[in-house]
Amino acid sequence: MGINQKGGGFMEAVLLRQTEEEMRRTGGKALHQYGVHSTYRLHTHDFYELFLVPQGSAVHVINGQTQLLTAGSLVLIRPTDTHRYEFLNNSDFEIINIGIPCPVFLRLCEYLEIDRARFDAPPISPLRVLSGPALWDAQKKLLENQTISENETSYRHMLSVFPYLVGLFLAMPEETDRLPSWLAQLVDQMESPEHFVPGLSHMLTLARLSQEHLTRSFRRYLGVTPTEFINAKRLSYAAQLLLTQDLPVIEVGAQCGFNSQSHFYRLFTQRYGCPPRAFRETFGD
Repeated sequence: MGINQKGGGFMEAVLLRQTEEEMRRTGGKALHQYGVHSTYRLHTHDFYELFLVPQGSAVHVINGQTQLLTAGSLVLIRPTDTHRYEFLNNSDFEIINIGIPCPVFLRLCEYLEIDRARFDAPPISPLRVLSGPALWDAQKKLLENQTISENETSYRHMLSVFPYLVGLFLAMPEETDRLPSWLAQLVDQMESPEHFVPGLSHMLTLARLSQEHLTRSFRRYLGVTPTEFINAKRLSYAAQLLLTQDLPVIEVGAQCGFNSQSHFYRLFTQRYGCPPRAFRETFGD
């Protein structure tokens, strides 16, 4: 991704560049960042950017205005936008973002049969707030190509999920149409550490269903097993603890429900690309 300076005022904006060829070459993988301090200062792009806030909160300064970012915020940045992030009181956030080169975005609009002006015309970037299964779906789709090693395959996979992600700005999906009510309620309950830390046995107690029925439903509606869903929640919680608490790594794993330290290290490294201790050293204060 190229970087240039733009503007001559008090604070110059960094111009970030990305071509379709570069996206293909690097596999089109999303950037997963932790904390305002890890994001770019005032910047603009020559491409579109889609970002999701899985957890936390921050202030988004965009085109001289402000947006409040909370857990579930999904925002589309246009090439004409200039923006940065600021702390909200003592809060911080986690952010996943992916660049969409302009030729790719144009093809997306043609595929979705919409005028690009629908996204470009508003003075401030389009924002939607996702929750429950919709939030889980968006986060999963943004990150699921992280484990694809072949860049061309990874790039094509991300192209395949862009219509869904951009389509969220056109009409929010009705969760009741996508999930049975009992499963939507269960997913909401599992947002809390008191429910996901104890693990699968606790989820089965909440659901009051057999493990076979629960597994079939999770695979059908969410594309993951209950255990994979729980571990994703635990790992996100572990990342939060590593950055906000001065706890030994082994204690972080235990507090998140991992009884085996080696299992915790292996899953954490698969998701975040580095072991827990290196993650804390890289993204911590």
